[in-house]
Amino acid sequence: MHYKDRPRHSYRVLVISQKTGTGCVIWGGVRDLAGILELEDFTVFNRNWDPSTSTTYDKTMIIGYNTPIVIGRAAVMPGDVVLGLREGVIFVPAHLALVVVESSEWTRLRDQFGHMRLREGVYTGGEIDSQWNDAITQDFRKWLRTKMKDLPEAQQEMIRREDWF
Repeated sequence: MHYKDRPRHSYRVLVISQKTGTGCVIWGGVRDLAGILELEDFTVFNRNWDPSTSTTYDKTMIIGYNTPIVIGRAAVMPGDVVLGLREGVIFVPAHLALVVVESSEWTRLRDQFGHMRLREGVYTGGEIDSQWNDAITQDFRKWLRTKMKDLPEAQQEMIRREDWF
């Protein structure tokens, strides 16, 4: 086989892609960036890209899949939810995933409302970026009620569960 006919991604990454269909987090270097980018719907979060990483394969060993591990300062358990962003990667224990997602959704809605009201000149930055008083809270709830039909069903259900709704 001519070297140009070879797949350009790591065999390990290909296996992970086939098994998970999602992505992986590697506390180390990975080779073959161009080949990995060809894998559809597959994301790799790692410490670095380095073509020489392939020379260290004989010095590393995969000791298991779906086993507890430590990546940096984070303990990661099988089933944990991985959120990877440009800023880095966080791991959410599976039993807390819904709480974290809903808390994030509330923060996003509050931020959207706050930015809108700041642009409109209704509130000051100090008012929006601190504990809201009753008037702002009531304004936010009114805004949510008018926006409900435009929100995804999951967000609508989350809001309907609130005792004030």
